[in-house]
Amino acid sequence: AMIGDYLGQHEGFPLAVMHAYVDSMNFSGLKFDAAIREFLKGFRLPGEAQKIDRFMEKFAER
Repeated sequence: AMIGDYLGQHEGFPLAVMHAYVDSMNFSGLKFDAAIREFLKGFRLPGEAQKIDRFMEKFAER
């Protein structure tokens, strides 16, 4: 959960790292459930709703 907490911050370097991490993933050809599983493999979502929202917004851009 510590990685998710760090990457879920709303500004600065942690946000840039989260964006780069998500942008590096390739979801082409995957159904939604497989893509979200692949997305969530590398970290645990943080407990804070605002941080989860940032992850989901970035995932949705892909």
